[in-house]
Amino acid sequence: MTKLDLSLGEEELEDFLASQRTARLATVDAQGRPQVVPLWFVWADRAMFLNSTLGNVTVRNVQRNSEVTAVVDDGESYDQLRGVLLRGRAVPADGDHRIDNVRRTWSEKYMGGTPVPYDRWRNRVWLRLDPTSITSWDFRKIPEAKARAALAEGAAEGEGS
Repeated sequence: MTKLDLSLGEEELEDFLASQRTARLATVDAQGRPQVVPLWFVWADRAMFLNSTLGNVTVRNVQRNSEVTAVVDDGESYDQLRGVLLRGRAVPADGDHRIDNVRRTWSEKYMGGTPVPYDRWRNRVWLRLDPTSITSWDFRKIPEAKARAALAEGAAEGEGS
């Protein structure tokens, strides 16, 4: 059986990550155990920007080992599942040239345009995940992918006759 291509195209990937609200960020603690937390994010210029609190477990884990994985997914039934897995390094992003735009987008996405209050709160940090690999899936594509695979197999059998 031919492997089905269910991946998101580039534009689909960009639209999906721009529209989703929550990523689950996986880090590793000092004992090597995985730690996964849900975080809101902004996708900008092929980077994921997340906001968290200095000193919490996730930030301490990133400071110790910046290799992380984030997953963003949705779908209520099997045939509607889709998502993106991003692997890479998470680094402090407060000095990133895109941070002002990220803050505006964050404000619009999560706070209805109200300014992000993190400047008034102590101990907040922006992290940026720069993916070194991106894997995606969209199970809504299964019927079309199966049809393409069946056509390809039929054509291959016809060549062998």
